Amino acid sequence: MIDRRSFLVSSAAVAVGSAASARGIGGGKADAIAGIALPAGFNGIIAYARNGRIEHVRSAGFADVEERQPFSAATAIRWGSASKWLTSVAALRLVEMGRLRLDASIATYLPQFRADTGNRVLVHHLLSNTSGIPDLLSRQLASEPDLRTSTAATADIVARFGGGDLAFQPGDGWDYAALNWAIVAQILERVSGEAFPAVMRRLVLRPLAMSGAGFVQSDQRMVPNLAAAYGAVAPPVRKMATVPAFLAASGNVAGTVGDAVRAAHGIFHGPLLKPASRTELAKVRWPAQEYVLGGRIHPVVGEPWAWETGKVQAYRTHIAHRLARSETIVVFNTTDMEQSQIGSWVETIARA
Repeated sequence: MIDRRSFLVSSAAVAVGSAASARGIGGGKADAIAGIALPAGFNGIIAYARNGRIEHVRSAGFADVEERQPFSAATAIRWGSASKWLTSVAALRLVEMGRLRLDASIATYLPQFRADTGNRVLVHHLLSNTSGIPDLLSRQLASEPDLRTSTAATADIVARFGGGDLAFQPGDGWDYAALNWAIVAQILERVSGEAFPAVMRRLVLRPLAMSGAGFVQSDQRMVPNLAAAYGAVAPPVRKMATVPAFLAASGNVAGTVGDAVRAAHGIFHGPLLKPASRTELAKVRWPAQEYVLGGRIHPVVGEPWAWETGKVQAYRTHIAHRLARSETIVVFNTTDMEQSQIGSWVETIARA
């Protein structure tokens, strides 16, 4: 096990200096991070940032166990469902450009969609998982495993699986359905005229200087410094596979801890979104799940934090960001941990 705390220099937007620690800034956060009892075999990183600048970072274990390559701040991992948050930001940017409306129906942009459903389900229902459209796609995965490696176009997947009867009236229930996000991806492609990864790079990744981020799927370039993920580490057993492109909007982004900090600070405190869009992004749509557009808002000591989590195969991501002022906590893990354990660490750091 390699376990080290270090300061790093990442970029103009995300920089670290030991002087910040020497001044005692965020010392309680540093102590909280240092005090976490990492499980044996932990591979990952824990970081705390303020105003888009990483102040404390602790990395442990290996990005590649077989090659004994240490996990570091330059290591990228897959973000799983934290990708939905970025998808929602792209949608809001298209709203600001007048290309999309949150209160418009699916049929407005996809006239070929099943008529009764397409006219009743609105874009914000898809982005908040309150559409009522049954997730026939995820149900089919069990009996048709080849879907996991399918190169089918998003439009073909939506046409095949989007015709089910509504499970509940739009807005009256909540279902964490992957199909919602395939429909969102098709809408964004239709209104932008670009493939989904291209519109995401143009509207989100590049403006936020997420230089280490990309999409882990067969039709995209390999993400640099991507860590391996493990269902077991002694002996190492890898648990990782490419996710098809039609799920790009729900879980295919990968990036570094610096990318996560740049995203959180830039989305909530930078010029990327107008104030009205930031308000829409943080508006709770389904209180029982603390769910907003593509993520959650979770209270910590009475203050709202964006609470973006994700898992795909053995990758685990938690990006928490304090809305009242720019503080970001990031935990990456590649050893198939329970998400609740990671969440408890983030809560402890946030309260420190």
